[in-house]
Amino acid sequence: MKIKSECIPCMINRSKFECDLAFKDDESGKISTLAEILRFIGSHCEEDLSPAFFGTYRDRIVKWRTGNRDYYYSLKKEANESARRLLPLVNRLYEESTNKFETLIRIAAVGNSMEYGIKDHTFSNKQFEEEFYKIFNESLIGNLDKVEKAITDSDKILYLLDNAGEVVFDKFVVDKLEEMDKEVVLSPKDSPVINDATIDDVKELGFTCQISPSGHAVGVLLDEANEDFLEYLWNPEYLIISKGMGNYETISSFEYKFIERLIYILRVKCYSVAYNSNVPKGSLIAKFIIR
Repeated sequence: MKIKSECIPCMINRSKFECDLAFKDDESGKISTLAEILRFIGSHCEEDLSPAFFGTYRDRIVKWRTGNRDYYYSLKKEANESARRLLPLVNRLYEESTNKFETLIRIAAVGNSMEYGIKDHTFSNKQFEEEFYKIFNESLIGNLDKVEKAITDSDKILYLLDNAGEVVFDKFVVDKLEEMDKEVVLSPKDSPVINDATIDDVKELGFTCQISPSGHAVGVLLDEANEDFLEYLWNPEYLIISKGMGNYETISSFEYKFIERLIYILRVKCYSVAYNSNVPKGSLIAKFIIR
């Protein structure tokens, strides 16, 4: 997916949100950092680049300007705590379900709602906790029958994580996949990248599967990705489950290389991704890429 005109005001909105997080009351720091981010966007927005590319460099500019490598730290901890409070409901939904596979995929997709600072996606942990059941029951767009068959037929899965908070639900999903005797390789970030789940989050939550971090970028930037991760990514034995918009924004540009071994699971939180995937904003997606 390449940047669209709608991405530019969204990036500016996210930049202001992140500067507020990182600089607190330092107005001069916010203004100078926003100016640098705007210069970067202006210099590159006519190039054939993904929104996630800009998200990566926006994050790096904020870190460089503040010296704070994890300015989302408190928000991520709050997100994980919020998601943990929902686990009794998640367990009940799963245990009482007559279609446990669909329920599992819905849990994964609904978890991707947990995102901050996106234009036109108003999010709070409290509201999410109150509305989880409602979102869970919304339409699931894609080809669930093919998603189920792909997972059933695959022994090995590369699971690309997205956000903190969401990762709590991913733990529930991955545990169930392992109960199905799937070999799961989990891919968080090496170190803090916006509010993405990191190795530290994975360790804290007690995942038991193998871990292969993708790198230090939003989504998957191939020229920066870790070599070990790329070996799994290109290995045809592994089915890829790609969570979230950052992974979608990057991988969709070369998804033709993963025909019949790639599944997107996400909630569409912006108009650009909605347009690119031809679904309404707010949709839950579970889609297996086929010919």
